[in-house]
Amino acid sequence: MRHLLISLFALLFLFAAELMATDAMPAPSLDAAKYLLSPFDRVSISVYGEPELQSEQRVSDEGTLSIPLLGEIAVGNLSVSKAQKVIETAFIEERYLVRPVVTINIVEFAPKVVTVVGEVARPGSIEIPPGRNGLAIQVAIAEAGGFTGAAQKGQVSVERKGADGSKTTFEVDVNAIFKAEGKNAEEVFVVLPDDIIFIPRRLF
Repeated sequence: MRHLLISLFALLFLFAAELMATDAMPAPSLDAAKYLLSPFDRVSISVYGEPELQSEQRVSDEGTLSIPLLGEIAVGNLSVSKAQKVIETAFIEERYLVRPVVTINIVEFAPKVVTVVGEVARPGSIEIPPGRNGLAIQVAIAEAGGFTGAAQKGQVSVERKGADGSKTTFEVDVNAIFKAEGKNAEEVFVVLPDDIIFIPRRLF
């Protein structure tokens, strides 16, 4: 009987340890899947029980909203829920409200495009669907009519401009992405608004 109890306690201990280890593992982040507020998105902002603080406006080109009593609040590249919390915290820190409940609704998404040039059937601007922050590079190329027969699919370049005006160029092997589709979720390259995708001609 004693051996049975010891074995039972040992099993319970191992089970508890396994649960604790599972809880300690970081949960997968969902932030990448959420829409992030962008310049020129049109939003409505309301504060529960405070009708005079309600407004409708566009996010500025610097990614800010003008909030009554608070002034300019940075919300660019924040999810709606995060932006709400930032404004609520500001009301509390400035001692205007004790328990503010802020609600932000997106009234209109700002238009966003990427440009595809080079060896594709229809070079030009491709619109990113409303409510999305980016587009998988293979989708953007497909929207541009797909590769021509002379395209160098393994050396596609993407030029991206930073907020400070600096430019970064990425080289993307789209061939490898096509081969990995449905097998390896990590083989994805997302193009962002105002990126320029260039598909070079293959050297024969």
